[in-house]
Amino acid sequence: MKKSLLVLAVLSAFAGVASAQSAVTIYGTFDGGVRNLTNTNAAGQSKFTMGSSGTYNSNRLGFKGVEDLGNGMNAHFTLENGYNSGTGALSGDLFGRSAFVGLGNSTGSIDFGRQYTVAFKTIAAYDPFAYKYTGIAYAIPATAGVRYSNDIQATGNFGAITARAEYALGEVAGSTSTGSAKSVGASYANGPVALGAAYTNRDVAGQDNKHYTFGGAFQAMPTLKVSAGYADEQQATTGVTLETKYSWVGASYAFTPALTATYAYYQIKVDGTAAQNAKKDLNLIGATYFLSKRTNFYAALDVTKLDGAARIGTQTDQTGFSVGINHAF
Repeated sequence: MKKSLLVLAVLSAFAGVASAQSAVTIYGTFDGGVRNLTNTNAAGQSKFTMGSSGTYNSNRLGFKGVEDLGNGMNAHFTLENGYNSGTGALSGDLFGRSAFVGLGNSTGSIDFGRQYTVAFKTIAAYDPFAYKYTGIAYAIPATAGVRYSNDIQATGNFGAITARAEYALGEVAGSTSTGSAKSVGASYANGPVALGAAYTNRDVAGQDNKHYTFGGAFQAMPTLKVSAGYADEQQATTGVTLETKYSWVGASYAFTPALTATYAYYQIKVDGTAAQNAKKDLNLIGATYFLSKRTNFYAALDVTKLDGAARIGTQTDQTGFSVGINHAF
């Protein structure tokens, strides 16, 4: 009996050391609400929905782990999935949102796996809605791909500047370029000023794709922040290069610590053949009221003007209204 107690005490001591050196965090968000959108088809019919992957914030369940390796070094990983709040179904692959492992310290890190792209991380600093309303606002489409699989990404921290570079393997036999992507980017954050720029070159369906973005944000006062950004994507196709231009400007104002309103104007313009030319102009205004640091109510109104190939039959506009609650854990 005494020997058994001694063994348990020794094992407990080792377990305590292990838990002190490493930690795993479970986190996520749950977005539940409803949305009504007009002119969803050529007949001009509206659609009222609840089931989604999140209107205000993308639904997710994730696991993050960090192990202290000593001398300021750490090993870390992230596994994250998405789900549908209306049905509970998994959105995509089991860990389709993130699945990467890496090493890092205070000066930077290197990570391997499925992860957010350099362009995505760069634009995050100057999207007026900070990637909220992801299915409505146009900052997400402007990222040259939200995530890359088989991605090797390096990050370096140099005071106010963060530099990033990545190479996503195409994994095609006999070719290192087919299906691959290469990006570089840098962000600057100092006091009220945030700036960023990134360049991406990738192979899409065997054709060259070039993308660049730049923008910035300024905290004009404690309650007011203004942002603006631009992105340009050129996709080579047979006979013509399809160019898509994204631009946006917006502002966010905190009326109280709990109540914030944000407005943004987004535009997508596509230049290609006469049949491909299109334009979308979106005005989006949203408000959030925080019941706590983790829970908030939200409401948003969006009006989109459609031109050229962007029209839905003869429909030239859409109006959407969204309302719901979001909880982070």
